[in-house]
Amino acid sequence: MNLMSKKFLPLFLAAATFICFSAMHKPETQTRTIINKMLTAIEAHKCSQYTMRSEERIVGMKNLRGGMILTKVNVSPKKIYLKMVEDPNKGTEILFVTGERGGKAAVSVPHLPTLNLNPFSSLLTKEQHHTSMSSGFAIVGKIVDQGMKKADAQGKFDEVFKYVGDVTWNNRACYKLVIEDPTWAITTYTAKKGENMYTIALKFLVPEYYMVELSGIKNFEEDLGGKTVKIPTSYSKKTVMYIDKETNFPIFQEISDDKGIFERYSFFNVLINPAFKADEFTEDFKEYNF
Repeated sequence: MNLMSKKFLPLFLAAATFICFSAMHKPETQTRTIINKMLTAIEAHKCSQYTMRSEERIVGMKNLRGGMILTKVNVSPKKIYLKMVEDPNKGTEILFVTGERGGKAAVSVPHLPTLNLNPFSSLLTKEQHHTSMSSGFAIVGKIVDQGMKKADAQGKFDEVFKYVGDVTWNNRACYKLVIEDPTWAITTYTAKKGENMYTIALKFLVPEYYMVELSGIKNFEEDLGGKTVKIPTSYSKKTVMYIDKETNFPIFQEISDDKGIFERYSFFNVLINPAFKADEFTEDFKEYNF
């Protein structure tokens, strides 16, 4: 090697190193890291227990309709226990277990005999944004994952998803995430035979209640085959989410559309993968009143 080669060797190695690192993938942004940790946590969990305060926009009501619900969820097979802990319907309990009661839920109303009802029955879905079948965090993970894929496909991840700082909420240290979909709009869908509000909402990952607001459909059980319904192109125009730094679960969710706040869900006393007792999803559990 001549003197000239030795002189330029360090420059050559530096250039080669730069080219090598430039060819690598860009480091994951903090926003994406936070979201991926949340999605991983949700995907990995088997069950959960929490008390949720729901606040939902209901047609004909001036203010958001609120309520507190004690919730226990086993992800797979799906098992759900709900208890309304304040009015309206204080004391009402709902128990659904996949493969039991012919697909119906056991419903206990104070001072009345226990009933077995279809989870989509109008008695259980009146003035509700969602059916009991949507309980738990799994659906949230699916909605956010779908939104990420859509934003990535359009090259707009950083425009849609933004980590905007930390907050302390209900004494929990959280990441604050804002999701804004610039493509959000109302579209139409012609339902196939056998589809109802729940199956359509699950198919497109949008709220069931939009079909009540936009198309006037009120029966969650109704076969909408052949009917054209209005639905949004994505779950929300804007979502504000607080993600617990310890559990990576979204313990506060505020969803808005072009009219303002559509729904708000706050989660308290969240337990991830609690050790449910063997009979905790049965009518005989000592703490229930079925």
